[in-house]
Amino acid sequence: MSQINILPIGSGSTGNSIYIEIGPHRILVDMGIGFKKIRDALNRYDRNIEDIDAIFVTHGHYDHVKSASAIANHTSCKVYAEQSSMYPIRNIRSERICVNIDEPFEPLKGLKVTMFLVPHDYVRTCGYIFEYEGKKVSYVTDCGKMNDKIFSYISNADVTIIESNHDIGMLKNGPYPIQLQNRILSKFGHLSNVDCADTIARLYETGSRNFFLAHLSLHNNTPEIALQTVMEKMEGKDVSIFVCPDSGDQIYYFD
Repeated sequence: MSQINILPIGSGSTGNSIYIEIGPHRILVDMGIGFKKIRDALNRYDRNIEDIDAIFVTHGHYDHVKSASAIANHTSCKVYAEQSSMYPIRNIRSERICVNIDEPFEPLKGLKVTMFLVPHDYVRTCGYIFEYEGKKVSYVTDCGKMNDKIFSYISNADVTIIESNHDIGMLKNGPYPIQLQNRILSKFGHLSNVDCADTIARLYETGSRNFFLAHLSLHNNTPEIALQTVMEKMEGKDVSIFVCPDSGDQIYYFD
């Protein structure tokens, strides 16, 4: 069976990029972190940014694509995205491949990838599942509301990367204006810690056991609160819960 390795380089309000190894394949999800930070994080674990096999974009918001040009200048791989995300990355030198929603494809030998729609306030925001030789990684962030279709895609994964964006109390009592609060809380906003915990509890019943809490808000959440919310929901369960660090200084290995 193939191995899965996860290196969160950045996941939150300031930028998003997560490096994933599944079997022999090395992929990057989103390009919202500076090139140097990505390069240095990979070098720390004897990886090279030039060896990335494919890049996948979830959507075109700035915190997911702001370093696209710099990263593309140092890789020779293809960049995969839904049509609506092509415009923000139109000037990169990499070959851009338009991906169709709900249509599995094989960008690398033996790697099955499926893109699915996620409710968010970008034109079309997407999540992914990556499958190789019986192993599965699910990736869903920037999701205003979990629904049955998304759940069916991400269930029974070896590793799940899922949004845990905000603590509702911190958001409602924090510095954001009411209009922005309402946007975040809407079905086209972001999953709260409670939403995330509820989803993880359901995913556990499908066989999922390893979870990364991703896209934490800088102002309306803390790693401690996000982790506590989920762990209280999962008390007594045999699960591994990690909060994606923004430092890119820890790689996680899964057999």
